[in-house]
Amino acid sequence: MTRTPNSSITNALHILKCFSIDHPELSLSDIANYTNISKSTACRLLQTLESEGFIHQNAIDNKYLLGSSLLSLAHTAINQFTFLKETTPFLKNLTNYTKETSYIALLEHKDVIYIKKEDSPFRVQMLSHIGRRNPAYCTGSGLAMLAFIDEQTISDMFPQQLPTYTKHTISTLEELQEELKVIRKQGYAISKGQYTENIISIGAPIFNTKQKVIASITVTGPINRIMINLHKFIEALIQESDKITNFIKRKEEDVLLEIFTK
Repeated sequence: MTRTPNSSITNALHILKCFSIDHPELSLSDIANYTNISKSTACRLLQTLESEGFIHQNAIDNKYLLGSSLLSLAHTAINQFTFLKETTPFLKNLTNYTKETSYIALLEHKDVIYIKKEDSPFRVQMLSHIGRRNPAYCTGSGLAMLAFIDEQTISDMFPQQLPTYTKHTISTLEELQEELKVIRKQGYAISKGQYTENIISIGAPIFNTKQKVIASITVTGPINRIMINLHKFIEALIQESDKITNFIKRKEEDVLLEIFTK
């Protein structure tokens, strides 16, 4: 592998990104496979990360976990976006009305990251939690943001053939571009069983003062429950997304958001 001045930093960051709610503990072999680096390199980087508190090794089974140093960084990152604290009432309004789980998400490259969540009173496990990444092209939150990015950028972001998760997943760039045109026109996105079977997510964009899409608000739940009240839920979703957009424009707190979402 060709070594560049920043390769060690890049590989160390890739190691940290291996961990998730679904994979909180990883072996050395797991990490080497996920990052496509040698075990010896992975071991050396893990030792450095452990010495700085970013990684912890379980003495019982020798597996690795994220360390406590990341907690302070995560807390600092979230607190940068003061508008997040103010979005809680909007999410509560949406969940109280729909009785379904609602989210605020940001777009990072080809993925969405969920940064705020209001749980449904129903006991249904959603495959989304704060900090989770999901593919943008087949989720309501992601589609709602992608629709307001220019077509050339979308073409540069995605390959001609897209990975599928269910039989309903958008599978080609051409299909994605056509779907985004519809979403752009109607102002909201629907992902019906595209990422997870029997789950529907409806997303609406959130804009800054420059009319740049910077986030989305989404309501998610079982298809059989949401479809009964689909039109009412869409109206409620758009109403809350407009409220958040207007709030952000009044506050004029766009600088940090734009830095984060570049």
